[in-house]
Amino acid sequence: MSFNQKRITAVIPARMSSGRFPGKPLAKINGREMVLMVADIVKQSKFIDEVLIATEDEIICDLVDKEGYTGIITGKHYTCTHRVAEVAQNLHTDFVFNIQGDEPLTKSVWLDEMIEYGVTNNIDVLQSSRVLEDGEIDDEDVVKMVVNNNRVMHMQRKCDVICDNIVTQLGLYLYKIDAIRAFPDLDMTFVKYWKGLDTIGFCGKYDVVPFDLKCGKIRAVDRTWHIQEVEWLLQMQKESN
Repeated sequence: MSFNQKRITAVIPARMSSGRFPGKPLAKINGREMVLMVADIVKQSKFIDEVLIATEDEIICDLVDKEGYTGIITGKHYTCTHRVAEVAQNLHTDFVFNIQGDEPLTKSVWLDEMIEYGVTNNIDVLQSSRVLEDGEIDDEDVVKMVVNNNRVMHMQRKCDVICDNIVTQLGLYLYKIDAIRAFPDLDMTFVKYWKGLDTIGFCGKYDVVPFDLKCGKIRAVDRTWHIQEVEWLLQMQKESN
């Protein structure tokens, strides 16, 4: 494993107290808990050396440990990136891949593509993105990013800025170890007052580079009814293969 002799550690943050979907990590998709589905996907990566699940909840930790993964209990945090940063303080690794536990439509090849690009170009923060689809500009479950000179400059759920440079954020991030370790000490003003969009905390200190996954319209699981939508999309993918 590894890429260019750089060690890559994946950290999947998960918690039971999601405001929009309480208990989300243990919600089942086609009979398997969502956090485990995501861990299964990450495990298929060619370059990731270790998969960790970071959580404040014993019930999640017990489940993933039982399934052969490594759970780490963290303190309580108001963003998932703070949770990943806590774990990163004690990691012996070169890069940390943060993949959200509510991204069950992720493909392992996307992780490998991001790792190849990020490591080769020595990027501090690589943020996954996709094209903004019709009808999504007013969808507050879709995070919109404003990109300028190939750098993420602004993030928003409800748009205060509308321009041609808007793309959709996805919950996959690659960080150099020093960048993610520094995250808790960065200025969190915009994170706290702009609806908790974590990546914006890096902006102004680190270059946040967007990476277009060219994946078409997919979504994270933010609401209970998204489970059925994800199961339908997975079925469509299966039938098309």
